[in-house]
Amino acid sequence: MDFTLACSYDDSQEYCTYDNPIAESNEEMGYSLMFVVSKTSELSNAKSFTNIEDLIERVIAHETIHVVILGLEGRDSSDKLDDLEISITFGAGRTHLIRMNFLGYASDNTGLVTATL
Repeated sequence: MDFTLACSYDDSQEYCTYDNPIAESNEEMGYSLMFVVSKTSELSNAKSFTNIEDLIERVIAHETIHVVILGLEGRDSSDKLDDLEISITFGAGRTHLIRMNFLGYASDNTGLVTATL
């Protein structure tokens, strides 16, 4: 797996994704893990991915899950993984919805939120 850096051209926040399928000699596809920095942070010379070192294992695992689903079920199913939401109840019964790919809330290094806090 390669790593690629890119900059967004819209107003999105920084994010990680997989991209750039590469045909390898055994005819399997390889993918690059792409870190996309925000246009705003680049224009203001601010740092993006300031805590990526703490999350890199989760990022790689999460994006690998996308690639596996892509190979088995196609791009639509793979992309839907990030649309799933988890309902977390905490405090005095307050409910908080987060996306399944909110890496900071993942309880292990799969990069997926699977349990409540």
